[in-house]
Amino acid sequence: MTQPDQRSPAAGRGPAADDVVVRPADPEPWVVVEEKPGFDGFLTVRLRRYRLPDGREVDWDVFSPALNAGVRAGVTVLPLTPEGTIVTVRMFRAGPDVVVTNLPGGLIDPGEEPAAAGRRELEEETGYTCESIEVVGWQWEGASSVYRKYLAIARGCRPDGQQSLDEYEDCVPVELTVDQFRAELRTPGAMTGIDSAYATLDHAGLL
Repeated sequence: MTQPDQRSPAAGRGPAADDVVVRPADPEPWVVVEEKPGFDGFLTVRLRRYRLPDGREVDWDVFSPALNAGVRAGVTVLPLTPEGTIVTVRMFRAGPDVVVTNLPGGLIDPGEEPAAAGRRELEEETGYTCESIEVVGWQWEGASSVYRKYLAIARGCRPDGQQSLDEYEDCVPVELTVDQFRAELRTPGAMTGIDSAYATLDHAGLL
């Protein structure tokens, strides 16, 4: 009698761990035909015309903070204290028009390394310094953004630095336990930058 293939998934249970799942091919990318200036403020908007794979053309808005000032990226930092708490900031955010919880971070100056920017933004927004900082990846700010947001984990964070806020920043540093931080993530509207928070928690092994 023929023995069943032990690697075959049971009916209705999905693929077994050692089965290879074949992904369908990606769609063809669009081609940039033209780019024109749009709105120029803290948020810079460019107007792009794309040619689709079928030959049609479409106009699309793409954006980035301070693009016309040469800024191409920013950084978000997950700051961990020696006791294992997470340093967050409470601040007002225009748009939602409420005070929310954020991880510290900000723009990377032209020519500045992401790790150095992470150290600088951490101290400027919270007054905390760190023993070490590791850049663990990056992600796009949004689906129509040309702005990269680097992700960093800072360890050994202590409030022994000097908070130095911009003119319109109002950051209040707050230490949260990992459970409290995860509760903030699960609360609708309580935080912004949730994608960065989950990604850095994952890299830190805290999910």
